[in-house]
Amino acid sequence: MRCFLLVALLLSSLWGRAATVPELRQQLQTQPADTGRVRRLNELCYLLHDNHPTKALRYGEQAITLARKLSDRPGLMRGLLALASCYANLADGPHALELQQEALLLARQLRSNDGLVRSFTGIGSVYHERNDTAAALLNYRRGLQYAYEPAVKVSSQLILFGNLGNLYFTMRYRSRGMLFTRRALALARDNGDRAGESLYLANLGTYYLQMKRLNTAEGLLRKAVSLLEPLPGQRFEAGHLELLATVLLLNNELEEAEELTRQALSLARSLDYQERVLDAYSLLADISAARREYDQAYEWQLRFRSLNDSLNSRSRLQTLMALQTRYETADKERIIQQLTDRENVMQQRNRAQVAAILALLLGLGGVGLLYTKLRRSRAAVAANNKALEQTSAELRQVAASKDRLYAIVAHDLRGPVTSFASVTELIDFYLRQGDEAGLRRLPELVRQSAQQLNHLLDNLLNWAVSQTGELAFRPRALAVAELFEDTHRLYANALEAKQLTMHLDAGPELLLWADSHMTQTILRNLVGNALKFTPSGGKVWLAAQETSPGRITLRVEDTGSGMVPEQVVALHRSEALAQPLQGPRSGTGLGLLLCRAFASRQAGSLRIESILGQGTTVYVTLPAALPEASAQEG
Repeated sequence: MRCFLLVALLLSSLWGRAATVPELRQQLQTQPADTGRVRRLNELCYLLHDNHPTKALRYGEQAITLARKLSDRPGLMRGLLALASCYANLADGPHALELQQEALLLARQLRSNDGLVRSFTGIGSVYHERNDTAAALLNYRRGLQYAYEPAVKVSSQLILFGNLGNLYFTMRYRSRGMLFTRRALALARDNGDRAGESLYLANLGTYYLQMKRLNTAEGLLRKAVSLLEPLPGQRFEAGHLELLATVLLLNNELEEAEELTRQALSLARSLDYQERVLDAYSLLADISAARREYDQAYEWQLRFRSLNDSLNSRSRLQTLMALQTRYETADKERIIQQLTDRENVMQQRNRAQVAAILALLLGLGGVGLLYTKLRRSRAAVAANNKALEQTSAELRQVAASKDRLYAIVAHDLRGPVTSFASVTELIDFYLRQGDEAGLRRLPELVRQSAQQLNHLLDNLLNWAVSQTGELAFRPRALAVAELFEDTHRLYANALEAKQLTMHLDAGPELLLWADSHMTQTILRNLVGNALKFTPSGGKVWLAAQETSPGRITLRVEDTGSGMVPEQVVALHRSEALAQPLQGPRSGTGLGLLLCRAFASRQAGSLRIESILGQGTTVYVTLPAALPEASAQEG
């Protein structure tokens, strides 16, 4: 049974009551380049940051640029906070943290208590989203130190108290979670904020729902829904209705549960709130299953899977677009700076030549000095030309890397997209034939293609982040046996589908000192490749042993088709984004390149051995955890 957990939202704009998006766009047409324009650009960025974050980026960047030009530090602080919200919604947490840190510095310089509260709350929210509860709690508590200082807005207190309540409840400190949520609820009531009161009543209802106190949860949620009835167009009303329907479903009140869920579905569609539409599909499937209407439940579940795949793809594409926008902006700024530097060099050279000509006119005595200056000028020109040639080579390398990245996307996306197109033709065929069994096989085909697509996008995103140097490296003691078990569970269905056998060989005493995310990504890619190229009935081994003091080697071995020596040599090259490989194990090599980068980042290495027709073995060597580190981790 699905359980919805509401995270406290920012209930009002950073600047008070905001105008609508069309109104602000119309005002910008006649607004001069002053602090008023900065304020309106910031408002537009904030209004769009939740539903259309990629569109909001343009207004946020314009606001920050103009604020810096005008030395409008208050406007710059608000713009940084609004733009950080956009990047946080686009899953670019590192850049969001950079913007929030700059806003925090400005808030301290301006002695803005409200800016300090919002900055610490925003930083805590990013860590909260990453499930880094320790860092999130630290920043929320720092914001709490300023929450009751003069000039702190009610909206700032509300978001801080609501987020703290949610975090404490997530950490199973229920009494503290209730305390801060009730504090936010009281603050909303005292200020006549019916929408805020409804939101925090729903949060309390969620907590009681998780504690299985259904009657209390139902009463709170009904009150939350009733508060929103005179306030049309509230985005979280659909979530309230779905929460109430969940409680009614658990109480077996199926008729009212279905009615409320359909209301939520209609409202979510009218607001284009796809996440709530997704939850409504899942809830309707559960209600149909409770009625034993399994065909209807299956139809709702199919809609849920289709929309879920679409939302996941859209989220990853938006993140990649945001990253590309950042990189292109940085490239343009670098080129502009280079052109400016070259112009300054040319001006300096012209002044030197004028001085030399004047010296020549003064007499033959200045000939020697003029000759010396000319030689220096030629040397400077040669040095500048060499620097420009080096810069041009770097730009060509970046362009080539982009072209290869696009080639990789086109190469690996073609298969899953073609599979999706083929499924539509199969649906028409089976419908004409009346073949119900054939129709039941289609979801598995779609699921496999979606998994391939998600795997590629995950690799592309990890590669892009690793190239910026922003990927956090947090080593800790990791049990090799647990990593192997997690990987086996991940690919259990694929092993069964291809009738493959996976053998695990790792002693409980083997502990790595490595980053969990990077190590799991390495194992996921290597095992995925082994399964991909191992025929039905084959075997895959996951083994580990301490090959030298302080070093543990992980081995991934398969009984697949193997590779020719030339292909093994090509895979050992360290070139970024090499051209797609051809042969028995064809592909882009992006996953393996990512594995090699992550192994190197952790002071490790990766080596491949393969014989054509006899399978492939990949060795990954990483540092072992020291006994004292393991004890501290434990």
